[in-house]
Amino acid sequence: MAKILLVSRSPHNLAVALVRSGGHEPIEVLSFKRGLAEARELPYDSIIVAEYKNGDGEVPEFMDNLWEAGIHHRVIVHSERCSGVELMEVHKRRLFATYLQTATFDQTLLSAIDQHLPGLHDREILPGNLFQQHGAAADKIMSDLNKVAPLEVPVTVSGEPGLGKERIAQAVHENSSRNRMPITFVRHEDMVLGSSCHTPCGECFLEKCFKENQGGTLALIDLQNFCPKGQAVLRSRMRDPTCNVRIITTADKMMMKAKLESGEFNRNLWFELSKGMIEIPPLRDCPDNIEWLAKKLLEHFCVKHNRPELIITNDAIMVLKAFAWPGNVMQLNAVLVRKAVQCEKGVIDADDFIDLIEVDEERNGETLFERFIRVLKSSPTVAIAAKRLGKSVRTLYNWMKKHGVNCKGVPIAKKSLQPSL
Repeated sequence: MAKILLVSRSPHNLAVALVRSGGHEPIEVLSFKRGLAEARELPYDSIIVAEYKNGDGEVPEFMDNLWEAGIHHRVIVHSERCSGVELMEVHKRRLFATYLQTATFDQTLLSAIDQHLPGLHDREILPGNLFQQHGAAADKIMSDLNKVAPLEVPVTVSGEPGLGKERIAQAVHENSSRNRMPITFVRHEDMVLGSSCHTPCGECFLEKCFKENQGGTLALIDLQNFCPKGQAVLRSRMRDPTCNVRIITTADKMMMKAKLESGEFNRNLWFELSKGMIEIPPLRDCPDNIEWLAKKLLEHFCVKHNRPELIITNDAIMVLKAFAWPGNVMQLNAVLVRKAVQCEKGVIDADDFIDLIEVDEERNGETLFERFIRVLKSSPTVAIAAKRLGKSVRTLYNWMKKHGVNCKGVPIAKKSLQPSL
């Protein structure tokens, strides 16, 4: 997890308290020399908050020392007052994040930190974090991650859309020997928009990414979308012995398979990029993770929007587990947020997810009556049973009365059940 290094002339209790209140881990030192030593040990994504003047120097010199040492954490600079000349000196440094007035820390520090740690809180909750849970799927992902991360081989994170492949790519980088260097995420559309020439594909942009990330990691998102020119640049860079960039890619499993079969994606390049492979199973294959994810996503929503705690019932969880979730965790999050926005009573129940219910197919050799009893017994509410059977709620109540069963399909009278409706 990212840490916040505070470098100042004297202890700054307010800054420490603010950093902790934001859910970050503060480390405080009182000199640039000590700050340089501590910065070497920080994980990637960390932030350094440095007071402009200190007993052993000023921020521009400190930032130059960081760069020369191969330390690329962003630096937030603060002071009681900073002249225009001093600010210009800071702005020349690539590590510079922003400038703050020390006196207004209580209003500006946390927002500045969060601005330069994009998605830090979400990464702990949202992106298909099967690898942060327990169970066979989580164990397999974590085992694969621990095997490939320390090696210098290219890694591909494969799976369906909506599973948080980018977060796992980030985790591979954070667990590698390059974790103190930057990781840059690149999509094919970035190449087109970022191109400085008039070619259909911005291969010049991709070349620039390799040049600027020497010693670091390049994460190529949605590899299946890369066109032949982009693929050619990748093949060229991977064959270059002077290229010191680790490549991590994410790919849509089914789309990549189709591109390989049609010849639209170079097979040799795919073989090279997938030497290290991490496959994420779809959410429908991990129903035991749905309850954990649902509760965490609702907790995140309430904290983010300053809402009272929302409770999701066991019956609602049962409905969520029965749904196929073609959009995986991203779809689950979207559905939960929609229901949370509409929720007024503080409890999300099974009936709130009735739009997710699919018609239950008749099983081989099963009569309509047997299907009625089976669906009734396995449904948390009559409304959901009606939805699964494709009937109205009124019709189900009439059937229950006719055959003397309650809402769970259990006989409530001596009247014998007839095998037809």
